[in-house]
Amino acid sequence: MESTLRNNFVTSHSLIAHPLKKAKKKTKIQYYVILEYLVNRCAGFAEYASARLSQYHSMLIGNESAVVLTDGNRERMIRSMVNDWLRPWMWKYRLWLMCDIALIAADKSAIEKAQKIMLGYLNKRQSAALGILVSALFTNEAVPQKLLFAEGLIHQFRVNRRFAAQQEMRILITANMSAGKSTLINALIGKQVARTSQEACTANLCYLFNKPVEDGSIYLLAPRLNLNATYDDLMDAGQAGSSDIASYFRSFVHLDSPSRICLIDTPGVNSAINREHGIRTRKAILDEQYDKLIYVLNANQLGTDEEIRYLKYVSENVPGDKVIFVLNKLDNFKSTDDSIAASIEGVQHDLVHLGFENPVICPLSAYFAFLLKMKQNGEPMNEDEQDAYDYYVKKFSRPEYDMSTYLDESTTPVQAAKDERSALAVRCGLYGLENILYGGSDR
Repeated sequence: MESTLRNNFVTSHSLIAHPLKKAKKKTKIQYYVILEYLVNRCAGFAEYASARLSQYHSMLIGNESAVVLTDGNRERMIRSMVNDWLRPWMWKYRLWLMCDIALIAADKSAIEKAQKIMLGYLNKRQSAALGILVSALFTNEAVPQKLLFAEGLIHQFRVNRRFAAQQEMRILITANMSAGKSTLINALIGKQVARTSQEACTANLCYLFNKPVEDGSIYLLAPRLNLNATYDDLMDAGQAGSSDIASYFRSFVHLDSPSRICLIDTPGVNSAINREHGIRTRKAILDEQYDKLIYVLNANQLGTDEEIRYLKYVSENVPGDKVIFVLNKLDNFKSTDDSIAASIEGVQHDLVHLGFENPVICPLSAYFAFLLKMKQNGEPMNEDEQDAYDYYVKKFSRPEYDMSTYLDESTTPVQAAKDERSALAVRCGLYGLENILYGGSDR
């Protein structure tokens, strides 16, 4: 995905509080028709613009029939919305229109092109007011008093603009089958976007991007663009080729979305049935650009020949300071039979022997971490999930299952949690991993 399209793909866009929701139906229809015309004239990436416009169509028109612009009515229709001298109180509508074009286009040149078209219908004073609005979109100063009626739309654009300007952190995630890689991805995002099962789940590369704020929707490009992907859409994605997903990442470490991030989900490398999965992942390790590589280890299947072979491959092809090892499924350990400390020490010894100098190891229960995110965000749980959650709450309240105590001292210190669920996120290991990936807490 090219960078300009990616900037559109990771924008948050909410229409819940849009000022046109309370307008009369006729006004809504006129507004949408002009919005569609100007967006199609100015915005790039037709598929993205069309998908965004369909959201406005649902909000403004629904099942009603829209007016069709023709050569005979176009000028009259545009003027009726942009500058109707018989209805001077509608001056706000052209400024809302400009905000919506900006939110859809998400590109300065497209916004300026739309502005130029609208200026053809305005006098000097009105043109100056439109210029003030466009300038306000590209500053971080307080919204002028005269534009407070559009503050919500301006704020959305500014948040997206600042987010798009950030440097993207790219994190490649790899593992053998059944290590819990997909569960870890769901835990990091806080939503079930990756399929989990005992069989091979990930067949192709999947790029998961975070969005700046929660807008209640998940975007999917696989290969068609869907700006309101359902659970079934996400579970079916990626079977025929690579896919892209954009969602707000819910974090225990940060109140707002962490800096711009792309998680690169790769197929399990040891599928006996699908040998091409391993080939794709090894190629990704060599060809993809990434800042960190998370290698997920199954604590219950350490030291297998296939694990050793793959660890050697990673050691030979990835700089050691890029690699973070997640030792998953420690929640299956029994305190009477297993030692978490001894397991971590053994893994560290083996990794050093394989060429990883000073390996960073994060012990974790990915499944409990995901359940905690569900609880934290009010997601409904089925009976099995609730039973598992209650069981893990008791288990991770015991000192020997406090994963934060096993983190290497060289990693970022974990701050004391202020509430029960955050404390459990610390103890299950998720907080420590997010702290390493995203930086210190702002909570």
